[in-house]
Amino acid sequence: MNLPPLTDKESRVYDFIAGYFESHDRPPSYEEIRAGLGYARVSSVQDFLSQLKQKGYLRVPIGANKKRAIELVSKRKISDVEHLPLLGKVAAGLPIEAIESREYIEVPRSMLGQGTYFALRVSGQSMRDEAIMDGDVVILKKQSTAENGQIVVALIDGEATIKTYVRKKNRIELHPANPDFQVITVEDSQEFSIEGVLIGLVRRW
Repeated sequence: MNLPPLTDKESRVYDFIAGYFESHDRPPSYEEIRAGLGYARVSSVQDFLSQLKQKGYLRVPIGANKKRAIELVSKRKISDVEHLPLLGKVAAGLPIEAIESREYIEVPRSMLGQGTYFALRVSGQSMRDEAIMDGDVVILKKQSTAENGQIVVALIDGEATIKTYVRKKNRIELHPANPDFQVITVEDSQEFSIEGVLIGLVRRW
């Protein structure tokens, strides 16, 4: 399985450790990483090492001296799989406050085009008749506009919902795909924004 992508700063730390391994035939200490990369505090190094470990690029053997016993996992080659951030939950029902997450989810690269993409986990059944079920992970293209009839994730007064976008002459409506739920009419007094347009979903059986 491929690993999640690294940020530029994470890559800088990873590459320093890999270069130090090659030059010295041993891992660097926290202080050597701090000095080599110019950080003011060792705690900054510890934070980056924790992130590398969380993403699977670094291992610390059990019972070892943790300031020296660093094992790097080789960076994986780009494949046909993309790792998208799973940013939290979105309501398929009444809008709910988004719940942040730091997970990643694998999706086929063929599903994606140009642009920025993210994933959200669905909570609720209001989009049932569009085959979007509670617990599904929806894949969205990040954009602030949509065409009539597209399924979008929108924020209403800071709360997230997934619905079909319908623009009428004098108002915006968000339509469920389940007769048990009502259409949401966006009032002029409400803060409204489109966060992304649905391009697919992932479901675990």
